[in-house]
Amino acid sequence: MNVSADKHDSQSTHGDGSPFFPEGANIFSRKVARSGHISYEGRPYFISKALAGRYIRLVVLADRLIVDASIPLHKEYPLA
Repeated sequence: MNVSADKHDSQSTHGDGSPFFPEGANIFSRKVARSGHISYEGRPYFISKALAGRYIRLVVLADRLIVDASIPLHKEYPLA
């Protein structure tokens, strides 16, 4: 299986940059627990402790569970 081609096929974008998924994909939302885990169909999956408390998007496509997370980051440093 060609991973890069597979990734491109499963999440392309419309002209406006919004993602779209192939026909038959199911989209879910899950809140990441303090331990960094989510649950899907009764099974735990470790995502990341860095995302604890945040909601992530799950895309279920055929036999794959795809985790999609957007992490806003804003940092400032004094230059003096």
